[in-house]
Amino acid sequence: MANDINQPFYRDVINNNLLSESLKPLTSQQQQNLQKHHHHQDLIDLLSWNETNSHALRATDSSFSVTSHSVLNEDFDRLKYLIRLVLWPIDHNIRQNLWMNISTLNRANSAKQHRHRSQTGLTTSTMVVENQLNPLAPVQNQWPKFVDTNNLCFYHLNQTNGHPLLHRIISTFALQHPDVTYCPTLQPLSAILLHYHNEYEVLYLINRLLIKSWLCGETRLQWDAHCNVFKKLLRLHYKPTVDIIDSRYSKDFYQDWFWLIFRYLPFSYIVKIMDCFLFEGPKLLFRISLTLVHLYTKRIKHQTQGNDLTMADFCRQISVPIDKLLHIAFRIRNFKRRTIEQLMEHEEKLLRNTRQQMLHDDVKPNHITENLTNQRIPQHLINVPTNSMLNQQQFVTLWNWLPVRLSLAQPMLVFTTNEHGFRLQTLLNKVDELDHSILIIKATNGEIFGAFCAGLWSDRHNRAYFGFGESFLFTLVPHETRYAWVGQNLDDTNRLNQAKREMFLFVDNEKLIIGGGNGDGLSIDQSLCEGSTTHCDTFDNQPLCSQSYFSISILEMIAFDFSSS
Repeated sequence: MANDINQPFYRDVINNNLLSESLKPLTSQQQQNLQKHHHHQDLIDLLSWNETNSHALRATDSSFSVTSHSVLNEDFDRLKYLIRLVLWPIDHNIRQNLWMNISTLNRANSAKQHRHRSQTGLTTSTMVVENQLNPLAPVQNQWPKFVDTNNLCFYHLNQTNGHPLLHRIISTFALQHPDVTYCPTLQPLSAILLHYHNEYEVLYLINRLLIKSWLCGETRLQWDAHCNVFKKLLRLHYKPTVDIIDSRYSKDFYQDWFWLIFRYLPFSYIVKIMDCFLFEGPKLLFRISLTLVHLYTKRIKHQTQGNDLTMADFCRQISVPIDKLLHIAFRIRNFKRRTIEQLMEHEEKLLRNTRQQMLHDDVKPNHITENLTNQRIPQHLINVPTNSMLNQQQFVTLWNWLPVRLSLAQPMLVFTTNEHGFRLQTLLNKVDELDHSILIIKATNGEIFGAFCAGLWSDRHNRAYFGFGESFLFTLVPHETRYAWVGQNLDDTNRLNQAKREMFLFVDNEKLIIGGGNGDGLSIDQSLCEGSTTHCDTFDNQPLCSQSYFSISILEMIAFDFSSS
């Protein structure tokens, strides 16, 4: 937040010399732009709202209040066009409160009560936000894994205070949200916000973006889906542009769609785009990037290859004024949010299917049927889940390994990455109240293995390792092997050895482990995309697959249904 009433910047973290270079006088047209919207003064007052202590927060405060506004549909639409059209300078006083007021705005559904009003149909409510983030996480040596360290953006943040404070904000967010495994947009967005808001307000605002799903993905798969959707939108609205890009650039070009804005455009452009983004969401970013690529290809299409102006330099040296850039972007016809959502769903499904592809020729069929001749077929196993990766015979193998009382139940698929995505927190939410479950993994090389987990998953909140000795590790493909708890067979009473042999289940913010002691029998990271396996004392097992570190194609969790047994 600004240090004085005439200065909108959070001055403690800003490089004033560098910032002053970006402060350019308004053109006469821009001055007219500000003046001609005086008839929307009711909306401008709303965006300037600054209730006493509303957003201010000192480092010693334990909480702060945020005032949210609700406006009717027609006023919401007026606000959208006002925010699009008005070019507030980057040092305008309205910026002390603009982004917080936009981010906390609510849309009311009915306008019946206000048909004849002359003022904005406005209701306000104030809530107290408890500050559970004090102190912030200490500065770490490395950025959290979800940050794209090849595209770090600091803009006009100074190195003394700004860079370390931004690092602490991102680290604190990572501690709060361990299920966010890849989110390259978060660091630049936080950096921009920190120019005008203090660290606690920035944390509040980026959490608002997370709740709205406006961070352009929280996993690598979701980010890749956004990049693929950008290319499809470009082909849909500017097909000749795609042809030019594909003839001159590699496929990686489309991975840069977000950075065209937040890494390469001038700071004043980014600030104005943030005004619209905080109101309209990622759809706005797609509009801007499509427009930039379209304008770029118009510039270079008659140039010979090798003499091209690069896309990055085009954005850095952009000659199109920001108001014209926005005008062109908003003229893209039939650019519907529902179309983007459908494309996103389709791309995420395609990417999941790609991850699940494997080399079937590498898996020998006789390995799957090995040692099945001596197995009994459980009489009660009649309802095998059709949407599971396992076939009937593989379920038979597992059911023969289970405690007898559980083999009377039917398998029930409660989680699969095919349907529920690749997030550890989602998995834990699905199994929290289960006391017996089967974790099954298919690696990208086709091998299948996992663990029978005996223990209430919610016990992870009470102790480090939890669970019981009925747990076991297993491999199903390419061969069938079960590794039971060694405590069933050993008489050693040494307390240290006993502790190592009772490390059944472990969960923290970064991983899920089954089997411990001188190694993790099976470990899965928080993205549910990567894992490792090695010998452990609890199960005295061999690695469950041919590679100590493996990539996951599908992960499932099976529960037990006694209702039909």
